[in-house]
Amino acid sequence: MRISERELFISRIPGVSTRERLLITDTFSTLPEVAGLGSGDLEHLLQRNFSYNSGMLLEEVGKILDDIEGSDIEFVFCRDSEYPTILREIFDPPYLLYKRGGVIDVNLPAVAVVGTRKATEKGLTAAYNIGFEISSLNIYLVSGLASGIDGAVHRGAAAGHGHIIAVLGNGIDYIYPYEHKELGLEIIDQGGTVLSEYPPGPPPLKYNFPERNRILSGLSRAVLVVEAPLQSGALITADFALDQGREVFVHRCSLDSEKGEGCRNLIMEGAGIVDSADDFINYREAV
Repeated sequence: MRISERELFISRIPGVSTRERLLITDTFSTLPEVAGLGSGDLEHLLQRNFSYNSGMLLEEVGKILDDIEGSDIEFVFCRDSEYPTILREIFDPPYLLYKRGGVIDVNLPAVAVVGTRKATEKGLTAAYNIGFEISSLNIYLVSGLASGIDGAVHRGAAAGHGHIIAVLGNGIDYIYPYEHKELGLEIIDQGGTVLSEYPPGPPPLKYNFPERNRILSGLSRAVLVVEAPLQSGALITADFALDQGREVFVHRCSLDSEKGEGCRNLIMEGAGIVDSADDFINYREAV
């Protein structure tokens, strides 16, 4: 959709929650009203100390609009009909998402598959097969397009022409890692969707990925982890999933994998064990 400059401006105000952004949205109806606010005005509205530079934000909004002019980048505002209801219900959902690709069908459920970037061949095969199996079901496959398990599950889903959502931890204008550029474009060409909380430009900084991971689990009714060592970012996604009331599963290939210690801990905490997409979908009626 074509978002208003007011909403884009509000999305770039630093250090405020989505709840606070919506309060600003509901209080001020035009961009000049919002851009004309001083730090004291926002402190009064938000009831806390606050500082920002509206002039710099106006320049940033102008640059974002220039960057997306003539591109395939669109916006999904948290009150749009295309914004998934399940994501809107998490703690601090994204106020604004940047999107490339097809329209998100909010009537279709989604499941996320994540895992380590340094997967074994057994893990990569399991992830690819799960992605391919999910492609035959009328649900979305959600993952992060990262190296390793994410890339393998996306490839499997793309091979089966399934419903796919890939969530980036960097600016929406480019696919990271670079070696997955063609895979990302294939997902878009097939009508899948690439999402990011970040406008064109921001690099894949380390602290972006935990923020991205809350979206992976937030979009999904269940999360499947395929290989995750103890320090894997996939475990952060699993933690978000548990906090958000989602089901968490572990692929059986992780039970004896050298990359599976984090998965084995998840099992001890009550995660289900699955072998296939059918198990994943039917276990406890997760979807």
